[in-house]
Amino acid sequence: MHTFRTVRSRALAVVTLGLTVALTVPALPASAEDSAPAPVAAATISKLTPGSGVTSGGAVVTITGTGFTDVSAVTLGSVPVTRFDVVSAVKLTVITPPLEAGTYALSVTTPAGTTTAGKYTVRTFTDEVLRLVNEARSTARTCGSTKYKAVRPVRADATLARVATAHSADMARRDYFSHTSKNGDSPFDRMKDAGYRYSSAGENIAAGFRTPSSVVNAWLKSPGHCRNIMKRSYTELGVGYAVGGTYGTYWTQDFGNPR
Repeated sequence: MHTFRTVRSRALAVVTLGLTVALTVPALPASAEDSAPAPVAAATISKLTPGSGVTSGGAVVTITGTGFTDVSAVTLGSVPVTRFDVVSAVKLTVITPPLEAGTYALSVTTPAGTTTAGKYTVRTFTDEVLRLVNEARSTARTCGSTKYKAVRPVRADATLARVATAHSADMARRDYFSHTSKNGDSPFDRMKDAGYRYSSAGENIAAGFRTPSSVVNAWLKSPGHCRNIMKRSYTELGVGYAVGGTYGTYWTQDFGNPR
């Protein structure tokens, strides 16, 4: 088992009117002509990069499409995006607001109206850690001096998630950082007490990392933690996250292969 510690627009229209002129000799027919403005093309949305983020928001998302010159509003579902920048008629960047986990339709409003297209997925911190772990497992890598081939993804397990969440919360509440609980329980004791029976198991913990990507990157740079992430025999994962204590954030990964 290994631990990892860190220290703390507007539009213009022109209408021209002809004049009726009466002449005594010879009489000419009157004429009048209106010139209507060309219609403004509606915006189109072709791609969001990235297409997902986490509940805390703050991610920079690039939207590509057309007709972005005079954007007046951007929303994700019914939530306004207050920070956006029109880079060009074909590129728009936004800073995502905090959102509940789920899938949101993106809408862009211009003088031509509102266009809704594309989906943005929001995950919890723990679900994002799971996704990042499986992304890592999908690629061959070297952990320390050990080379690992790409392996199958792990699936979320509710029991392991409860164990991991409880341990992160305990570390945050009681202000310590260790695989061993204050009462002396090891990760394997905690799994067994929760009714999880395994043929192999392991745990990664970390503290002080603010985002899922930062903590997973740190684990992957540490040989022991990286080996846990890449271990072929592990088929299930529970992730715990809590706020508090000296380090501010506490993360736990409990891996297992059930009997």
